[in-house]
Amino acid sequence: MKQSCIFLLTALLCAAQPQLWAQRHHHEHEQPQRSKASPCFDPSDPSEIPLWGGVQPPGAIGEDPCRDIPYLQAFTPETPSREPRPTILIIPGGGYNNLTNEKEQAPVAEYFASTLHITTFVLHYRLVQDDGTYRYPIPMLDGQRAIRLLRARARELQIDPHSIALFGFSAGGHLASTLALHPHQSFGKIPNDLIDSQSAEVNLLGLGYPVISMNPSAVPPSGSYRHLLFGFEGHELNTLEHQLSGEMNINAELPPVFLFESTDDKRISPQNAILFANALQQAHLPVEFHLFPHGEHGSGLSEGIAGEDQWPSMFTAWILQQWPQLRHPRIRRDD
Repeated sequence: MKQSCIFLLTALLCAAQPQLWAQRHHHEHEQPQRSKASPCFDPSDPSEIPLWGGVQPPGAIGEDPCRDIPYLQAFTPETPSREPRPTILIIPGGGYNNLTNEKEQAPVAEYFASTLHITTFVLHYRLVQDDGTYRYPIPMLDGQRAIRLLRARARELQIDPHSIALFGFSAGGHLASTLALHPHQSFGKIPNDLIDSQSAEVNLLGLGYPVISMNPSAVPPSGSYRHLLFGFEGHELNTLEHQLSGEMNINAELPPVFLFESTDDKRISPQNAILFANALQQAHLPVEFHLFPHGEHGSGLSEGIAGEDQWPSMFTAWILQQWPQLRHPRIRRDD
């Protein structure tokens, strides 16, 4: 705890960090790491669940499994539970035009599945192409669909539809916070099946080194900003900059939040996290904020990074407080 900044105790110290970062990184923008391989939907893999089944997703331009088919990937605990359990939906980052594969997907999902004994899902949402295809609002449509799909198939997946958490990293943190803040917004999609009739509300929100603000006067525009809002101009752009800035859209429907960032983040301004934590505190909404003096953007579980490597255990303690039913799982015994 001594190596982190806990918001409720050290708000003044944390609030001083935006100016320091701006001075050091005035010309620095988010530089998403290129994935070694594109995440491609594999219909033969039972752990992969297409968000729209056999129906073409809204706005799809083709049927390329590496580009046009958004899906969930399930990570299950070694020993299944005898009763429905809460679940976490991980939304990896990558600047909205890539997905960070190596550290923010399987390692984190496997950690949650084994530590909390819950089925954990990774969202593979569609990525913005060089010509702007799949820009806003496509990632939001994919994210909402994922939440609704989990609720619609809760019995089959052995999850509690009333206990769904999101955990988003970087650009995935922006997507996760946007979904949590706007559960009733259609993002332009007309409901057309029973899954769309499910609630898109989430019950807990976790964020790691997130993008939060799309307000260029508050935070230097990142790669996430440039990709998600590709081609938007004028009044439409200004409207989206406000609508998609989490710190400017705080509302009472937002669930409890766990948030971590480092002051020396070289890819995303830590001001994103600080603005969000300040806005939550001012609205008297529950937030646990850890601002570490050192960290690495895109590090996932932050293994080997002194200080920031504490966040997984901190999150585990936090979520056990939020969901006490996770403490004593009823394990299914085959014998």
